[in-house]
Amino acid sequence: MAKDAWVLRLKPEIAEEHHGNETLYLTDDEELDFLTDDIQKAQLVFDKEKEIESMKTHERIILEKFGPGAICDFGYTNITKNFDWVEVEVEEETWSTERY
Repeated sequence: MAKDAWVLRLKPEIAEEHHGNETLYLTDDEELDFLTDDIQKAQLVFDKEKEIESMKTHERIILEKFGPGAICDFGYTNITKNFDWVEVEVEEETWSTERY
């Protein structure tokens, strides 16, 4: 049985500038830059709206704690600036890797 989900793909202009035009996805499986070229390893999001709210909350907390110049890599502003949401369909055995 398949289920709809979302992954975050690095925007083409960002990939071109920093990664030789490679198609890359956000992952929590890579310690250095949190990017993978394997869509099978991309971080799956089953509830996009919940994930967006989580990003906004994370950003708000970081900015309140560290000020307006704080680095907030996983905040809503940075993610939407650098990534596009891509809808995918995943098979049941993949569901256990979901974030939300």
